[in-house]
Amino acid sequence: MFRSLVGGDMTSPSPPVETQKVGGGYKLLGGIALIVGVSMVLVILFSHRGFYKVFRFRQDWLRLEQENARLAAENDRLGRSIDRLQHDPEYIQDRIRQELNFVKKNELIFQFPPEKPVTAPNQTATVNGETPPPARVQAIADRKAGAAKLVSGPPEGSSKKKASRRRE
Repeated sequence: MFRSLVGGDMTSPSPPVETQKVGGGYKLLGGIALIVGVSMVLVILFSHRGFYKVFRFRQDWLRLEQENARLAAENDRLGRSIDRLQHDPEYIQDRIRQELNFVKKNELIFQFPPEKPVTAPNQTATVNGETPPPARVQAIADRKAGAAKLVSGPPEGSSKKKASRRRE
């Protein structure tokens, strides 16, 4: 009765099943998986549609968007300038005076020397034991004293210039 339930003869032991150790196979399989994984990461990062390329394209796109916005603003500014050149005589006159250095009749233009950068007090040279005033103070003093340079006036050979010399 026991025999039929167990399905075998209990009196004789069955031979042990021999199993092989496969530790080396797991190492080989792990190495192959690691190589495949690394190669997939490299392909994803550096392929023609990889993350690096997408990042570079995004940076280029942002740069071009900024350049486009700058050019649009410049285009608007130039459009306003064109409109004013077509319809505003005062603007035309100002542009001529700025770019071609024209002057109005009986107009004098004074050109002052550019201000020199202020240096630290310990680096300024002393004159007669005194430190010179800052360039801005000196320029204001020169203006008050009449040391301004006359840029435009009557032409060199004109009769007005000769008459002004006679008066002096």
